[in-house]
Amino acid sequence: MSKKNRYRGPHRTDGCDPRGGRGNLCRTRPVFLPWGVASAVLRDGVLQSVEWERTREELEAALSGKFPGANVIDPGMCGAGRVLQAYSEGRPVAPETLAALRIAWDRVRGFQRTVLYELAGIPYGKTITYGALAARAGWGKAARAVGAAVSRNPWPVIVPCHRVVGAGGKMVGFGKGIAAKRTLLAFEEKNLAADMGCPRKRQIG
Repeated sequence: MSKKNRYRGPHRTDGCDPRGGRGNLCRTRPVFLPWGVASAVLRDGVLQSVEWERTREELEAALSGKFPGANVIDPGMCGAGRVLQAYSEGRPVAPETLAALRIAWDRVRGFQRTVLYELAGIPYGKTITYGALAARAGWGKAARAVGAAVSRNPWPVIVPCHRVVGAGGKMVGFGKGIAAKRTLLAFEEKNLAADMGCPRKRQIG
């Protein structure tokens, strides 16, 4: 995926009420995932954060604390919300759909931004090691630094930090716990196998 196509879409308001004007902050209603519950948070149609917690109560507490006063919208009203819904339903998302999402890349800088750019291109149902991701990002042997960069990912699930594994596929280094990582990867593997017969019918975008 080229840098010019990475998660940047047309300049439009996506999901938030245009009457809100500049600084218009929205969050989607909770979307239940194979592990936990998530909400996309947008300002002026640009994805700021994906909040992801184990329970709906924990999610609501996090959202209320971090984004007080945000308008609550249906997930179907914004691209990021539709991606979360598709993920919840086991439908892989077309690369061009992901590339069109407007993400607040200015939230991350330098090395971390480079790593997360590369991470954004790891396909559904696939994994990459920390070492291989470091190499793709042009940082050779910086596997530990990559792990630190990935751990601070503001957009989990959409920018798929759960797809990064240790050498030999070892399940290591995930903020929500290894059980969460295993659950998402097993979910993707199962759905990818089901998609082999009819990928176009199940793919969003």
